Amino acid sequence: MQKRVDKAVSAKVAVKPPAEDVVELKPVALGRASDEDLMRRTQQGDRQAFSLLYERYSASVLSYLYRMMGNVEDVESIAQEVFLRAFRFAATYRYPQKFSTWLFTITRNLAINYSRRRKRSPVRNVTELNLEGVDINGDPYEIAHRATDDVEKQEEIARVLQALDGLPTDQKEVIVLGVFQDLSYAEMEEITGTKAVTLRSRMFHGLKRLTRMLSSKSDDDATLKEKRQP
Repeated sequence: MQKRVDKAVSAKVAVKPPAEDVVELKPVALGRASDEDLMRRTQQGDRQAFSLLYERYSASVLSYLYRMMGNVEDVESIAQEVFLRAFRFAATYRYPQKFSTWLFTITRNLAINYSRRRKRSPVRNVTELNLEGVDINGDPYEIAHRATDDVEKQEEIARVLQALDGLPTDQKEVIVLGVFQDLSYAEMEEITGTKAVTLRSRMFHGLKRLTRMLSSKSDDDATLKEKRQP
């Protein structure tokens, strides 16, 4: 992830702080500079200073994201985005604000936004579920087993497919085409012969119903797990 961040940072134009905030920096070895001084150097175009901030905080940012979001595949890409945003919006940092507070505000906001997006979408797209080219007709657990060797993902795929089978046929069709096959409404209209406005309504109500079904099943599973504990 370090190389990707460095590459992206090197491609950016250094963001200068407002004129009134520019102060003369005393000569000091970067390794002994405070976080706040390194951030001021970053504002003046010192990419090496920002690389040091990355080295100091990358592990902490990853640890925070794992605690907040769980062991999800996207944690590293979100951590990368944290540092890209920190560099891109370096001018918004105001010395002598504590750098760690400023950085973890960015981290927290990205984590919250990601979690909200996941809650709004009751099913993942076909790429994230590893169902490309997989026939999703048949037993959900057999389909999940063919799709991945990851046990947790198998359970997730099976849970989504089981819930999908509980939807009305017209709602299931539009979700399969629009979410799993990633087709546009224009393409779905051509395939089904149904107006896009109707398809949008079916998608909305289908996803809403699917969300309730998945949430209910998750609550039932949690209750069952608690009863099994001694």
